[in-house]
Amino acid sequence: MNDALLRYRSLKAPRVVGLMSGTSADAIDAALVEMGPRARLLDFRSHPLPEEVRRRLQEVFDDRGSPREILRLHWLLGELFARAALSVMEGGADLVASHGQTIAHLPQAEEYCGERVRGTLQIGEGAVIARRTGCLTVCDFRPSDLAAGGQGAPLVPFADTLLFRDPHVDRLALNLGGMANLTWIPSQGEVEACDTGPGNSLMDALAWRATGQTCDRGGALAARGRVLPDLLAELMAHPFLSRPAPKSTGREDFGRPLAERLWGRGSPEDLLRTAAAFTAASVMLHVQRFLRGPAQILVGGGGVENPVLMQELSQRMPAKVHLLRMEEVGVPAQAREAVAFALLGHETAHGRPSNVPRATGASSSAILGRILMP
Repeated sequence: MNDALLRYRSLKAPRVVGLMSGTSADAIDAALVEMGPRARLLDFRSHPLPEEVRRRLQEVFDDRGSPREILRLHWLLGELFARAALSVMEGGADLVASHGQTIAHLPQAEEYCGERVRGTLQIGEGAVIARRTGCLTVCDFRPSDLAAGGQGAPLVPFADTLLFRDPHVDRLALNLGGMANLTWIPSQGEVEACDTGPGNSLMDALAWRATGQTCDRGGALAARGRVLPDLLAELMAHPFLSRPAPKSTGREDFGRPLAERLWGRGSPEDLLRTAAAFTAASVMLHVQRFLRGPAQILVGGGGVENPVLMQELSQRMPAKVHLLRMEEVGVPAQAREAVAFALLGHETAHGRPSNVPRATGASSSAILGRILMP
């Protein structure tokens, strides 16, 4: 075994940087976490992606990027992830764990060249991160679960259990990122999880179509619109919503292609309000499948900053459910996924599996990611 890895495993309280850029591709989040009996967040910073980088990523998302374009983005993002890591490493760090930027997620097998093929692809070269930071680096978390028969998502349930389990109350951890996903964390019993459909992805795509801006900041446009009932009912008939867990999705289902199909069927304001209602209703459809009684829903991700989306969620909450932001239980809402990947990277460095087969559909546990030396 490599000496650097042995040294890491000997540390009592290693410091790990978790890096995350989600489906919305709006920023790189960096969290410095001290590992110990209980993970402790030491620093967190969010670095907006340059507009030109976001534009080029969007071309790749839309299948308009050449292999050379993807290669350049892969290495450029490695540099940007490394800078984000360095921004929280003033007191030093022992490991960097980078999720990367997902550019394609195809968890359902499809016919291709005579074979049934699935796949997931995250970019942001880990070797660059390791070299620039001088730290052991873990990256490419999702493929190991996919190879074990899972969907490569959601991976945060392992961390959610460590961060949020409470022996006295059932909890649901809700992430409103590009996609929305839920982790069911009962006070006793097994954890379950799934994607529920869009988080911000559909609203972001509609905002881009309407204004050329990357999102409807503060829900300003949606606040001037009204929900279109017939269109909402049509959206709620999407086949993904009725599919049983485990399941995951991406912008291929709930991003720009869907926004283009909706365009012109109402004013931009009404479409954005209806998209917010769709996100909230699809989340609550899945919440109801998990609930057994009184529970807390802990909300994180960029969607918590959209008051229209939060209003749509609150209006649909059953009386027995209490809605809290994650920071009310000790984890900043925006930091949850970066913290989660710090925890996953720590497990990988110790040679321990950290997928949750019940959540991803994998046939067995898997050690996630690959380790790169500085």
